[in-house]
Amino acid sequence: MGLPRTKNSIAMTFVGICLLMVIAGLIVNYFNFQYKTIVAGERERLKDEATILDTYFNTKLIGLKLLANYQDVRSLETLRARRNLLEAAATLGVDNIALYDTKGKLICDCSSMPGYISAPFEDQRFRDAFQTVLTGKTAISGRMIYGGLTKAFISIHVPVIEENRVIAVLVAYIPLSDISMAIMKEGVPERQYFFVLDSHGQFLYHPHITELYPESQPLKEQMTGLVRKNVGIDEFTSPLDGIDKLIIYSELYNADWHVATTVPLASLYMRVLGKSLEDARSFFLLALCLALLYGVGYQAKRHERERERLKLERMTCVNQFAAGIAHEIRNPLTSIKGFIQLMSRRSDRPATPEHLEIILSEIGRIDNLISEFQMLARPLKEPEFQKVNICKLVEDVALLMEGQVHNKNITVRLQPSTADCFAVGDMPQLKQVFINLMKNAVEAAPFGGHINIAIDRQQNMLAVTVENNGDSIPQDIIEKLGTPFFTTKENGTGLGLSVCFSIVGNHGGKIKVLSQKDMGTVFTVLLPPATDDYVPVIL
Repeated sequence: MGLPRTKNSIAMTFVGICLLMVIAGLIVNYFNFQYKTIVAGERERLKDEATILDTYFNTKLIGLKLLANYQDVRSLETLRARRNLLEAAATLGVDNIALYDTKGKLICDCSSMPGYISAPFEDQRFRDAFQTVLTGKTAISGRMIYGGLTKAFISIHVPVIEENRVIAVLVAYIPLSDISMAIMKEGVPERQYFFVLDSHGQFLYHPHITELYPESQPLKEQMTGLVRKNVGIDEFTSPLDGIDKLIIYSELYNADWHVATTVPLASLYMRVLGKSLEDARSFFLLALCLALLYGVGYQAKRHERERERLKLERMTCVNQFAAGIAHEIRNPLTSIKGFIQLMSRRSDRPATPEHLEIILSEIGRIDNLISEFQMLARPLKEPEFQKVNICKLVEDVALLMEGQVHNKNITVRLQPSTADCFAVGDMPQLKQVFINLMKNAVEAAPFGGHINIAIDRQQNMLAVTVENNGDSIPQDIIEKLGTPFFTTKENGTGLGLSVCFSIVGNHGGKIKVLSQKDMGTVFTVLLPPATDDYVPVIL
């Protein structure tokens, strides 16, 4: 017997584990999606930054190319060329523009600092860019230092061509501070920044360049290693603060440089979590709306099922009602039919008075049954509420039942009330209730028994208790009391108590029944009490 249960437990455990794995997989995939979405946004931001820098250099290159086509410049005459260089430097916003011959000799420039012009040829980067221009191409050098980091600069090289050959080289000198002004700084999240790197691993722009300069060889190798591809993403530990970061980098079109952005991994994960919480809140609101819609639909279906159930119960009650009526009427009709058949066989003899008395008694029984049924089937008359003295009403009912009480030698004890006896109700209907309860108590009490009637307060209601010392009522029968045609009496119909329950219910009250073995039965009628400002007392 234990084996199926064990198999079911294993199956349920397996299903639970699979469900947890599916949920965990969905959560992981969701976080990966949010992570990739945020990284894609940062890549777009970096692409915009690279476009800005490329546009910046395109402007300078186009200006220098136009300058290289001036006849005064191509004449290589110092005075004529210098005037054009001065105007171009002011227009392009560069520190200096110099014109060199193909041997590297200065023809003219617009600067008053000769050393500033000769120093670049001492740097291999400048010489490499100069040799590239001699082939007819443009070139942009890496970072060069002249008199300290504050005077660091880069150079842009454009060939001067005459009859398809390079006759001279134009060089524009741009300080690193100008590149810094072209870098996007607004709208960048906290602890995130951009930097620009040349092909030798040297920083052309970095918000903390003064702390990193001069770059050590390991740092240069690390930087060039990180940007070994044109475009990419990698993780590294920052040499500046030791924080693990994500680096996203891209190559410039006009220079052998890389522009990059760094995002602290902790900050990135917090952004993923924040975005997830926003989506979770939206999902929760959507789920709540769906739950409300489901609840409305469920309630509508439940209401429809309840209507069908009530309809079925109504049909069941009608069937029981019809069966009860047929049964109750058939019994006296059977007796009447039998006596009439007996008299028809004895047509030579007149009917005896005893037979006629029984027939009339059975016909009277049918008449009483139909009257009670009409009273139950017909809706009760709308109660005419007024202030009723329940103590006086109960005394009148006890006086009315004196004859039946006397026949069974029953003692009726009416306990005087210590509470206010006024209730709100319809006096004739309430009188009918107490008559039925007193009648049932007299029938249930043994010969020489007793009936106790008391009026008190229970649960802020006026309580009238009718107690007899007859046989107790089983609990399963108590639950059926008040059902039409349910009765424990030999000649009862079960309609009297049903009417009592309906009357008291229409008055906003209820009837409670308590029965214990060898202690009799107690019926308690609870009615709403009257207030002092109600209508004048009746009775």
